[in-house]
Order: sequence, then structure tokens, then C-alpha cells
Amino acid sequence: MKKIKIFFSALLFSMISTFALADFDWKKYAGEKIVFAYDIHPYVDALVEKLPEFEALTGIKVDAQIFPDDVYWNKLNLEITTDSGAWDVAGTGVQPTWDTSVGNHNVDLSKFLNDPSMTNPDYDYNDIYPSLRSAMTWDVKGEEVVGNGKGVWGLPHSFENMNLMYRNDILGKHNIKPPKTLPELTATCKKLKQVEPGITPMALRGVNFWSSVHTAPASIAKSYGVVDYVMKDGKIADTGLDSKASIKFHKDYVAMVKECAAKSWPNDNWYQVVDALTSGNAAMAVDANMFGFWNNIKDPDGKNPSGKISFAPPPTAPGAKNFESNIWIWCITMPSASKKQGPAWYFMQWATSKKMVLDGAMMGKMVNPIRKSTWDSADWKKYANQPEFNNYYDTFMEVQDRAELFFTPRYGFGEAMNAWSVAMQEMVNGRPVEETLKELAGSIRAGI
Repeated sequence: MKKIKIFFSALLFSMISTFALADFDWKKYAGEKIVFAYDIHPYVDALVEKLPEFEALTGIKVDAQIFPDDVYWNKLNLEITTDSGAWDVAGTGVQPTWDTSVGNHNVDLSKFLNDPSMTNPDYDYNDIYPSLRSAMTWDVKGEEVVGNGKGVWGLPHSFENMNLMYRNDILGKHNIKPPKTLPELTATCKKLKQVEPGITPMALRGVNFWSSVHTAPASIAKSYGVVDYVMKDGKIADTGLDSKASIKFHKDYVAMVKECAAKSWPNDNWYQVVDALTSGNAAMAVDANMFGFWNNIKDPDGKNPSGKISFAPPPTAPGAKNFESNIWIWCITMPSASKKQGPAWYFMQWATSKKMVLDGAMMGKMVNPIRKSTWDSADWKKYANQPEFNNYYDTFMEVQDRAELFFTPRYGFGEAMNAWSVAMQEMVNGRPVEETLKELAGSIRAGI
């Protein structure tokens, strides 16, 4: 009798769930047209390829406007902060959205997420990794961005945690194991220069822009106990960039750059990191893990490494109990000036739905996928564990538990962090670490 009751309870639940899904009106905005803007990227390639499916499902037409990287970011800031209304959905990152959410330039998406008439019950927002959801959630009070709030200012679309990536063909040839601490990394570079004098030991971003500090420096610095800002009563009270922990980290990091990086380091951005690692002109990098994933994909022309890049957690401070990994999150946001907020929201939930995330991952493009259900999927496990990807899947699962956004939400984030990247170059060029960090911290305190 008990089994019969369980059977009918399960059947009833299934009927209710099926009815709820069938009851969601995907055709509510049929005939509408929206504009979706994004940077040229594999992530958006997956969406554009699948747009006919969205248009068939909803009847909504999408004008995808995809711009080169060097054009897009300035245009993004201009379109959103001037409330032009030209775009209905835009691709961006967490940090830029801290600035544009101030002044009511972005829509707080919680009003849609909490409305069952607007959000498919199968969407399952909580299936998105908590670290990604929390990074997109804050409150805006005047010109302050306050973390741990309730406003949802974007949907994570894909993301990158920071890994040590290394050419297994180069390190393996000399029986060199991937380093686990920052001083070990420096020593490994020294050895590589002896046994492989024709290559750069470490590909590393150094360009004067905040993205140079959000990859390797932020991840490794966290294991030293470094924080960008010190909080008091929920507000930014000070900076931690001239602390004893920060001084120790920067001395070790500067020594590493001098030993490991290419002479072009002050001008190197992510493009140069990818090129060096892919070509074998560099043996290692600490950067976004999907660089290694994409460059391990089999290339019929033989131009890519096809399995020559392996993965490990980022190096740590000597004696640290745990490694740390900063994340960069690509997200899609809705400009407040959009006159098509309803259809724009339908597109956003479709673009980050379970099906689209899994489809995009299986295309080898939306990597890393944002949803836990994707990582648990048998199809994705089989795909991501192919020999050419080496230990990508297992390293992701190891690192993700300690991956989070290490920067403190703040309006004007870019200006302060750009100053950190400038200070890093000055220290590598020989300026005393304590003096440089004291000046950097002073300039940041003046802006708090």
C-alpha cells in the first residue's frame, strides 16, 4: 500500500511539473525584436549559432551585434551610461557592472526571477554555482556598491577560474613537476632557462590594466592573506595593499616576474599569453583555465597543441594551507533604457538555461559552463574527459570549491585597480616595494 501511495505521489508531482512547464508562455512576446550586443568571443558564437532555436521557441527576433574586443568595451560603457536604449541585452563582466549599476543604468533582474509569470519554472537559478550568483548580487546606495545585497544585476553566462597551465611536453621532457608555491615557481623558471634556453618559462600578463592583476596576482596574493579593501560595519574602511602580507607577496611576485616573464611582459595581455602557451614559446602560465581547454581541442591543421597543456591549481604562499583561485565572470545584463525588457528577459533566461548551457559546453565554446547540472551531466563528463583535455575536468572540480571573486564590489573599481597594475610595473622596474605600495595605498585611501 505504501509503495502505491509513493507511486501516485510521484505521478502527481510529475503531472504538476509537466503542467507548469507547458503552462509557461514562451510565445508571450512573439513578433517583438531585440538587440543583443557582445564582444567577439567563443561564448557568443555558441549563442548566435543557436539563435534560430530561440526564435522558433519564442517568435522573438534577435539582432546580434558583435564587435571586436578593442571597440566593444568603450562602446559598452557609452551605450549603457548614456541610456541610449540602443541595446536590450549586453555582454559584460562583474567589475564593469559595478560602475554601470550605479545611476540606475542596469535593470535589477530579481523582479523577473521572482515572477513566475516571467520565468520558466524549469530555469532553476540556484543550479548556477553560488560563487557566480553571489558575485552578481549587490545593492546600490547612492554611488556606493554594497556587496551581500539583494539586487541581481546580471546573469552569469560563462566564467574562468585561474589555473596553473603548463606544457606537459616541455616539463615532462625534463621531469619537472608543476610548482606548488610562488617561490617554487620562480625556481622552476630558473631551471627551465637552463634546460630550455630558447623558450620563455612563464607567459604572464603585465599590461597597465586591471585585468593584469585579476589573474595570477589576485589568486596568489589571496593565499598570502592580501585583501584589496578592509571592511568595517559593511563599508570599505581602508585598503590592504600596503599590509605586511602584501609587502611579502609583492616581493615574491616581483622576483618571479623578473625570473620568469618575457621581456615584453609590460605590454603583454591575454592574447600574448594564449599565443605563447599554444605555440610552445612559453612553458607555463597562471591565467584563465579555458585558454588551455580551447587550445587542447584537436586541430586538423596541427596548429594547436592537441593535449599538450595540462592543469594544476594556482601556486600559493609558502606554507599556505590552501590554494586560491580568482574568477572572471562573463555575464549578460539588461540596460535600463531598453524598451523591450520583457522579450529581453526571455532571451536572457534562454541564453543561460540548462539546455543552452549544456549545448554550448558540448560545442566546446561556453567553457567553463556555469551550471552544476552541466558538470554532473554524463554527456559533458564524457566530452570534457577526452584524452586531449588531460586533467581539465578533475582540476576544475578541485579548484572550483575554492574559486570566488576576490575583489570587493566598488564604484570606480577600474581606476584603483589600474593603479595597482602600474605599481606592479614600477616594482618590477626596480622601485622599492614598500615605497611603491605605500604610495599606491595612499592614492586609494584618498578615493575611499
